[in-house]
Amino acid sequence: MSEPVISLENVEVHFENERLLDFGNDPETVRAVDGVSVDVAENDVLSLVGESGCGKTTLGKTAIGLQRPTHGSVKYRGHDIWEIREGNSDADLEWSDIRTSLQIIHQDPGSALNPNRRLLSILSEPLRQVNPDLSKSEKRNRIYSLLERVGMNPAADFADRYPHQLSGGEKQRVALCRALLMNPDVILADEAISALDVSLRVEMMDMMLDLQAEFDTSFVFISHDLSNARYFSSHGNGKIGVMYLGQLAEIGPAEQVINEPQHPYTEVLRWATPDLSLDDHGEMPMRKIDIPDPINPPSGCRFHTRCPKAREACTRANPTAYEHGEQRVACFREDDTHEYWDSPELTDD
Repeated sequence: MSEPVISLENVEVHFENERLLDFGNDPETVRAVDGVSVDVAENDVLSLVGESGCGKTTLGKTAIGLQRPTHGSVKYRGHDIWEIREGNSDADLEWSDIRTSLQIIHQDPGSALNPNRRLLSILSEPLRQVNPDLSKSEKRNRIYSLLERVGMNPAADFADRYPHQLSGGEKQRVALCRALLMNPDVILADEAISALDVSLRVEMMDMMLDLQAEFDTSFVFISHDLSNARYFSSHGNGKIGVMYLGQLAEIGPAEQVINEPQHPYTEVLRWATPDLSLDDHGEMPMRKIDIPDPINPPSGCRFHTRCPKAREACTRANPTAYEHGEQRVACFREDDTHEYWDSPELTDD
């Protein structure tokens, strides 16, 4: 196995939450990401999924160097990103090289496109940074070719438009083009299809995967929709990572996570996603609906307050990741010898 493009080890990202009119007291700490380790390989697809506020976007931005971790390390091809950024590394690598190699597509592409510039000018900027020696005609030809590749024909007509003259789907295609023109190693797609009509989502995901092969890049795909994460990762021969309250509950090949979930929270997400076309959803596999406060998360396993399979041992310790074939699962039920099996079951009484 070659070295990962991005490697996160025991990453924590904490934010200080200062409440209005709460003078004199120490600010509360939100543990947005809390001890996550994950790799992104060459030409990889990693989908991060979970409820709102689970930390998936924060983890994605940390992976591409947009958010500094409170603890842990984020490495690009074996080199610590933040040591390079601060000039504390002897690596033959510049921060500008890393930023070029790690790109992002936002949920709202309109806010990321300059409304006062035509598309040709917007898309010329990444080429100017990556290939400053290209002539104007060479830049134009590359831009026209990529616009046609994403279905924006005639390219010359679209290149002459302003962002406000585009539909939401067209803006998202322009954002994808701009990221790809940087020749990145990794693209973070942060809810990149959630604002699109349902009919356009599959088309956009297929396009992203087709272009991945052509541009030799990897995707970190953020979604709150398990069916979208399944489609993107399974068609991209990639993984799904399920996050809960800042931690990685389960990660593994897409179809294994969907069809053979090992963590109780993954079963909840699967039950709550009718688009997966499962044979029998049955009753909701969860004791409580309310999500705990991320400022004051539960002790032990963070899912134990809602988990129908929780036992008293789950309240005392936070499970580490256990290997289950190609999956990695943070649940004591993966250890046949753990005290979990001899401890009493939890009830809501």
